Amino acid sequence: MTSTDRPRSPRGFALPLDRIIAVIQIVGGIAGLTEIGERIYHDGPAIILPMQWLVLLAAALLMVLCIVAGALLWNRSRLGYVLSLLAQAVQIPIVYAGGVAYHFHMIARLPVTLVADSAAMSITPSYGIGLDPFQGALSLGLYLGTGLAGTIVAVNLVPVVLCIILEFFRQRNRQSVSPSPPAPSARRR
Repeated sequence: MTSTDRPRSPRGFALPLDRIIAVIQIVGGIAGLTEIGERIYHDGPAIILPMQWLVLLAAALLMVLCIVAGALLWNRSRLGYVLSLLAQAVQIPIVYAGGVAYHFHMIARLPVTLVADSAAMSITPSYGIGLDPFQGALSLGLYLGTGLAGTIVAVNLVPVVLCIILEFFRQRNRQSVSPSPPAPSARRR
């Protein structure tokens, strides 16, 4: 059998962007969990308020979501695409308002500001978590009781684009996995 005799994949050659996204989610989730664990190890006795533990738990669950979504996406499972879309969707909003400050991104952020109050921004959180491993490649900020003076609401365009890419690959994978229509039956004589 020569190389020309082998049947070609119906997908042809394509850069496996879904697998690249999967690796980013897995590595980012592991890095985030590692930093959360390090914070608990070093600051655990000082974390006394239940709300502080809930913020840490929420951040840890977000990192676990990224790891699970990435692992399932690597295998191109339907649930992997759904969870990866969810993991990307939580990276879209950037909100600094009232008593809440939230942002989350992996690898890159391209924010487009929708609302920006003219008041000066100053964050003095009562409790929260700010993760920034890999010099900003992964960034998660979740703060409550911020005492913010001002409001910023923005959209991160990078996960919007990644959601479009994931949906494209999900549809493509669905078409390549779906059964082909039955062959026309032979004419009866």
